[in-house]
Amino acid sequence: MIDKKHFSTLTILVILRLLFLVYSTNFDLMLFTKDSFHYINLSENISQSYFEQNIENYWINTFRLIGYPVFISFFRQFINLENIVYTNLIFDLLSCVLVYKIIYKVKKDEFLSFLGAVLFLLNPNVLISSTQIMTENLSMFLLLITVFLLTSQKTSSVIFSGISLGLFSLVKPFGIYVLIFIIISKMFIFKTDIKKILLFSVIPLSVISLIYLNNFQNYGTNFYSTSSYFHMQWFNDASDALCKDFDFNQERVSEPGYRFEEWKLENKFDSKTEPKIFIDNLKLDSQDGTFQNIQCKFASIIRSTTWNLFGIRGNNWDNSFIEQPYLQIVKLFSLLYVILINLIFIVAIFFKKNKSDLFYILLIVFYLAIISLLPYGNARTRVLIEPYLIILFACNIQYLIKNTFKKT
Repeated sequence: MIDKKHFSTLTILVILRLLFLVYSTNFDLMLFTKDSFHYINLSENISQSYFEQNIENYWINTFRLIGYPVFISFFRQFINLENIVYTNLIFDLLSCVLVYKIIYKVKKDEFLSFLGAVLFLLNPNVLISSTQIMTENLSMFLLLITVFLLTSQKTSSVIFSGISLGLFSLVKPFGIYVLIFIIISKMFIFKTDIKKILLFSVIPLSVISLIYLNNFQNYGTNFYSTSSYFHMQWFNDASDALCKDFDFNQERVSEPGYRFEEWKLENKFDSKTEPKIFIDNLKLDSQDGTFQNIQCKFASIIRSTTWNLFGIRGNNWDNSFIEQPYLQIVKLFSLLYVILINLIFIVAIFFKKNKSDLFYILLIVFYLAIISLLPYGNARTRVLIEPYLIILFACNIQYLIKNTFKKT
């Protein structure tokens, strides 16, 4: 049973988040990003976008998965487009409850669970995401509930965990990698029975297979999403540019569209090009140079990993209604926040770990390994792992403080 004072504190924080969100809906720059408009456009004709051979602007339909456009299309039947942003608050609150429950499950400590919930509600990166019509808050919740049910041995929990990951795989293109990671974790960390692993896997595998099948039927070539190929195409080209001029701000490194548009012109691709030819050539170009400029690729990964851990979403806050000098205070708080929770993560790597700690650490490392193939780190992508950073913080802060005082 949660303490009344703790409950009052959490209630106040939820109300403040709601007020922030309500006021944010008055500003289009906070509500809509370039990616938002992609999802909105795709939601207007699901059948043409995903069940026919059709590549809008040569990549949006194959880059973006069907999950979030369907989500937008469904809710637009009942509410105005801008009000869809309020679903982010619902997913945030559900995620907050899951963070609380996961910490309590691990530590059996109500105060640490409360601390984790407070840190989640104060998280500036999740907060700014909640003001945008984007996938982060929904996918964060789906991955969290997958993880929450992961350690349960109940058949119903195993099935629902698989359903949640299946839905996640319809929203985020690296759902297939998360599935592989969880299967390996179940086998070697949690020693799960093989029958339950198969029971967990059947739904996400079915979802991913249907996406492959649909794409093959439409385009005559196998792929889950072109997003991974874009990242490698950008990654290879950006690494080459870095070797020539070690500057992360140069256009060939910081802007993925630069290489993509240049590549289209080189190959004379236009709206009349057969989609299969386009996608197959994209695969080939993404493989070109993979094993070249290794030292520059390594530098790119180090820089991107650092940014994905400690970067703040300065541009998003600049587009908010907050003005100077309060804007600088928010940015400073964001920086201090990510430094705090990520330093605990880095230190926790060297702690004596139980199964839960090991799983969260490996999940974070695994996720960073995937998203750090982007040459220029994007703090938005960190939303998915921040709940696990908070969980590690709450579960290890006592151990850290205790051992620090012992040494002194």
